[in-house]
Amino acid sequence: MLGQREEQKQRTRARILAAARKLFADPGYDATTIRMIALEAGVATGSVFTTFESKEDVLFAITGEVFEDISVRLAERFRAADGSTRDRLKLFFAEAFAAMHERMALMMVHFGLSWRWDMDFEATRHNHIGKIFGIALELLKEGVRNGEIHRDADLAVLADVLVDIYVRNFRRAWYRRMTPEAVAALSARQLDLIFDGARGSAATG
Repeated sequence: MLGQREEQKQRTRARILAAARKLFADPGYDATTIRMIALEAGVATGSVFTTFESKEDVLFAITGEVFEDISVRLAERFRAADGSTRDRLKLFFAEAFAAMHERMALMMVHFGLSWRWDMDFEATRHNHIGKIFGIALELLKEGVRNGEIHRDADLAVLADVLVDIYVRNFRRAWYRRMTPEAVAALSARQLDLIFDGARGSAATG
């Protein structure tokens, strides 16, 4: 059971995050200040800085909740999914992107800020996308067990490739205004290339 002080801290945190979600949607992340968040939340500006280190930290708390929600939903979805590893990964990409599509503007800010992270920050604090692609890694392991993927394949590298494809397609979808269906079709072609390979019959070695 939480003490009164801890309950108050959690209520304050929830109010700050609710205010930030609203303001990050309109007028947007860049236009929003900590003071605006405090006013919207009905708390002192100092209370925001007591709860979060920066506006960026507020954003990461919100996007972390997004990643967590999506990872839980995808995990439940793919426990019951049938089909080949290839087809299940295509479905995974389609659903993972569709789940973030409504929050695309906010997620683009998240991915943009990620270029400034150092390795420790990436590994220990905000590697939220790893939770989602942990599901993809499990699908790859199943592919090895059922013979669809070579048993000597480096699954860690392959999972990293899938993450890179996902993030690149997210940026591509934002700048080209692609629909979830169009991104799903593109991801399917990319996965086909991974599974089929690109080496010609004359290749050696």
